[in-house]
Amino acid sequence: ARFNLDRSTNMLTISGTEDSVQMGLAEARSILAGEAERKANEVEERVTWGSDAIKAVIGRGGTNIRAAQDAFPDVRIDADVEAGTLVIVGPADVVSTALTMCHNAAFGEVQDVIELGSRNAVNLVYGPNFQTIRSLQDSTGCKLDITRGSTSLKLAGSTEAVAEATAQIRALLAANRGIEMTIENSKVGAVYGKGGETLRSIQDKTGTQIDVTRGPTHASVSVMGTADASARARNMLQRAIDGEVELQPGEVAEEIELGSATAAVIGRGGSNVAELEKKHGVKVNVRSEFQKARVVGKPDGVAAAAKEISAIAKPILEAEAAQKKADEALESGESAWQVDANDDSEGW
Repeated sequence: ARFNLDRSTNMLTISGTEDSVQMGLAEARSILAGEAERKANEVEERVTWGSDAIKAVIGRGGTNIRAAQDAFPDVRIDADVEAGTLVIVGPADVVSTALTMCHNAAFGEVQDVIELGSRNAVNLVYGPNFQTIRSLQDSTGCKLDITRGSTSLKLAGSTEAVAEATAQIRALLAANRGIEMTIENSKVGAVYGKGGETLRSIQDKTGTQIDVTRGPTHASVSVMGTADASARARNMLQRAIDGEVELQPGEVAEEIELGSATAAVIGRGGSNVAELEKKHGVKVNVRSEFQKARVVGKPDGVAAAAKEISAIAKPILEAEAAQKKADEALESGESAWQVDANDDSEGW
């Protein structure tokens, strides 16, 4: 039999002997019946998962979506990254299985959440240049994601991958539990340093993560790192709080007692200290509670700054000493201005 299909009218013409035409007609009807049955059983499943999830469904170079299409040849899978949608069309039972496979590619067979609790822990899991989180994903096969601005870590993957990643992350957090410190709010500036320089330096040198949270009167300083690293960071933080400046090669430090001249050395709004630092290229830290100044820098600069500080303090301290001596003399009756009642001198 000869078959001719007019696509403009969708009319099929069968020509040939009567027997061959009848056989052809039966075959055509069978094909149409099968297609009708397929259409009747066909379903469409449409989901919106977002662009990132759809990219995961497609996979690198389209590997995931090709694998799904090969596994389920009876379905049609359309993924739209821009719209963030996935459409699967085919027999109901096959569509359901294909959707599960695509869902696992996008979100993992198992999803879990670990609450890290602090920005320090988030930074620890990320690691320098995100190296730690990438290493965790590569070694476990588990997808890890932390929503921007949150402390919740999302895990997705096979049951085994999620379990392994969870174990590694909890071990990482346990090994870097760190320490907590409480300081007065007035000391927070010393911890940060100019432009955050002190805090960054301590973190870089110790490999710790440090977070400072202010309260009404005191601030909490959270240090996350290994026990040894946290101890080193604590010592460096305490030195910063105490006003100690770490000596660099070729630098010296000199401490000067200021006594009642402390305010004069500081100057209004710290103006004298700022001028001394600029003029002599040194770092001057005045601790009012101890009435002391510590000068750090090159030997010549330290000597010059110390001399200038002493020059400011000397007249104030000398006047204080003279007043104290006069007060003591008055109390002991040795004052030159005191008049003796038995003195018969004619006076002036």
